[in-house]
Amino acid sequence: MAVQAAGIFDIRIPEEFNRVVDTNISALTTNASVSLGAGTILEGPTWVPGDPGCLIFSVFTYMNYGNTGAGLRKLVLPNTVTTEIAPPAYTVYNGSTLDSQERLISCQSGTAGLRVVMITNGVVTPLVSTCAGLKFYSPNDVVVKSDGTVWFTDPGFNGNQATPPQTGYQTGHYVYRFDPTNGNATCTPVITNASIYRPNGLCFSPDESFLYLADYDARAIRVYSVSSNNTLSGGSIFATLPTPSTTHGNPDGIRCDIDGRVYSSSKSGIWIYMPDGRLIGRIITTTGVANLCFGRTDRCTLFMTASPHILSMPLKVTGAVWRKKLQVSQTGDSSVSVAWPWPSTGFQLQTSPTMVTGTWTPVPDSPSVSNGLNILQFNPTNSAVFFRLQIPAP
Repeated sequence: MAVQAAGIFDIRIPEEFNRVVDTNISALTTNASVSLGAGTILEGPTWVPGDPGCLIFSVFTYMNYGNTGAGLRKLVLPNTVTTEIAPPAYTVYNGSTLDSQERLISCQSGTAGLRVVMITNGVVTPLVSTCAGLKFYSPNDVVVKSDGTVWFTDPGFNGNQATPPQTGYQTGHYVYRFDPTNGNATCTPVITNASIYRPNGLCFSPDESFLYLADYDARAIRVYSVSSNNTLSGGSIFATLPTPSTTHGNPDGIRCDIDGRVYSSSKSGIWIYMPDGRLIGRIITTTGVANLCFGRTDRCTLFMTASPHILSMPLKVTGAVWRKKLQVSQTGDSSVSVAWPWPSTGFQLQTSPTMVTGTWTPVPDSPSVSNGLNILQFNPTNSAVFFRLQIPAP
């Protein structure tokens, strides 16, 4: 397995940085190198759990969307790369994520794409291609909330790059919420601030109370409060990448860990911020990083698309995806039903009488599966019982 020299950390708050990164590590692992020639871009890393699990990522050549070899690739560790999806000409895949049922949700750009799709067993199904009858410029990054809503950005990077508004297209570069479960499959613009010309990366905080947005042109990350009915408020600057811009570039992909820290890709590596916006440091890379995700069984490995390489580095913390929400309901007077989306690879249902750390124990029973849900029935007791579903700590 090849390695890329790194081992240099730009540490701003040592005690906090050491909670996240093992500074004894002196190199980043290069798991794959993929090139389609000049201008090759790797994007949208997404860890798909399983046995053994894999990393899905996209590859294309900037401004040449009809090129041979573009599409989605699959990396099986340590370094086996195969083609997952080879799209039609002039269709480019960019950001991707998983929904609660572990289906791949991906943004298609390129002049023949301009939509968000769902991919299951190699079958590509369009989810949303227009909003209010108008086309998008170029969907770029996407996240899925635990309620099933799909949130995505449309900065116009790899498709119709003409300045909005254009006939037949949206009036600007916006952020959208697509709700596939409300009976009407509605698409709603949720961030339409004209001063945010290139909305790029997205991520939710672990409890989904905040939405972070990479404001690409402003070289900043914005933060919005998310209400119970999925409306947004705020939008203040959470953090701005340090200067000079020629060295550090712009924020692109962003992710949170389980403690709410925010990780941002950049031309000079990965910037890590506390939930209050304080910069704790940077993982320096010798090639610019477009996007990132947490992966492997324990979700403690940081994967980075740093064209033409896929880089990885183990961390001391897990990504925010290590826990999923449960539905708990009373079924008559005799039992309680606990349900969560199927599948849930690597996740474990646990109970506790107090919710105190160290008191959680795994549930040994296997759930039944119905209508895309795992379901377990529990008989009532005279004492309180709490439930959680998460990936066990390493």
